[in-house]
Amino acid sequence: MEMSANQQEAQSMFVMVRFNRGPYHGAVYKVKLEHGESGEASAGAEVESALPVLNPVSTFFYKSFELPKNCLFEGARFGSKLYLMANGHGSPCKPVTTVNSFVFDMNSSSDLQQFSPPKAAKPFGAVISAYGMLYYFAHPSSSPHIPDPSFERYNPTTNLWESLPSYPYKTLPKPCMEVVGYAVCYGYILFSMYNRKECAVLAFHIGTEKWHQVKITNPSEASSYYPFLGRAVVVDNIIYAPSFFPDEVIAFSFWRDSDHNCFLGTPLPLMVMDTPHPPSPLMGRITKNLVHLGMLHFCLVQTGRNQCSIEHQYLCITTFRILREEGGMDVRTLRSSVFQVGMMGSGAFHVNFSFTPDCEDIEPEEQSCPTAPAGSKSESALTSEEKGNKDHCRWDVAAGKQEDFFSIPTKPLIPS
Repeated sequence: MEMSANQQEAQSMFVMVRFNRGPYHGAVYKVKLEHGESGEASAGAEVESALPVLNPVSTFFYKSFELPKNCLFEGARFGSKLYLMANGHGSPCKPVTTVNSFVFDMNSSSDLQQFSPPKAAKPFGAVISAYGMLYYFAHPSSSPHIPDPSFERYNPTTNLWESLPSYPYKTLPKPCMEVVGYAVCYGYILFSMYNRKECAVLAFHIGTEKWHQVKITNPSEASSYYPFLGRAVVVDNIIYAPSFFPDEVIAFSFWRDSDHNCFLGTPLPLMVMDTPHPPSPLMGRITKNLVHLGMLHFCLVQTGRNQCSIEHQYLCITTFRILREEGGMDVRTLRSSVFQVGMMGSGAFHVNFSFTPDCEDIEPEEQSCPTAPAGSKSESALTSEEKGNKDHCRWDVAAGKQEDFFSIPTKPLIPS
């Protein structure tokens, strides 16, 4: 969906979490959003009892579904409907054979409803909504039990699944990679992948059903910021997503040349300042999502383990606006809040997926895809003098002084 000029700011959002162990596998929480800039963020709260408490809108999965004790699930949404795919853990000696599919309407008080399951279970899978369809992709980390089909598409209108061409998994770096983020833009689905050593980005072209390896310009510099995490947000031909760094969002470009080779530019890091500080610092792996609230307003959702309690965990939420001034970008934090979330005896939880039903996902159509001539110099093909000139320009970009970048963009092109 393209963004309309009169798109309004979101009033609320939903955060789906996944627990480490039972009795609950996951839950969904509703957060009401306050608008406007406030200097009274709860970041400095010192008394835990003063923090607002979030109670789940829904917990899952129920005993009647007879799911495995250690259940993996992923979610995506269409409008106010949340689609979930759930499987038990696999092992090197035993592939997963169970497959479960559910839909939950956030605007209804009804419980989870089951819908047509995919053709094959995926022990580790990515669930993606794109252009009105639901896609289910098996992580390379499913190896050696890559299911067949490994990639499927679901049509909510017909309630039917179809098989899609498998990616040649053996061409990916070792050890096996996991999908840690994705973007939907210009008729492609971009898969951001990582294996703790290196990252890779794959592009699936929906129209031709062909896979493409995405080339990252200046990989030595870009590797400091990629992979990108969660569902990325696309606004005015710029892609925004969280990085692995705390409180950081990256902005980057995607384009292709006339031979349909795909590229990602060097990211521009954007630090979200004045994020909340819970009474006990977030520990361990920090999981996070970026939620688009309309126009250039966003929300960064973050959580991590609470080192001082096994009863509750903190959910940190920061709303901010991206400013485009003089060809550069800046971030203005609007509000920061800390919420207390009970673990319900299910262990620590991770942020799995977040969205607002008040804003549809922006999914630019293929005809708006930025294109560069085939054979244009990539960063690796530049001479040392050209690289020096680009490095000089790159510092100007970071300082907000450079509006016109390069024939093949290595930084997000900021509209004037």
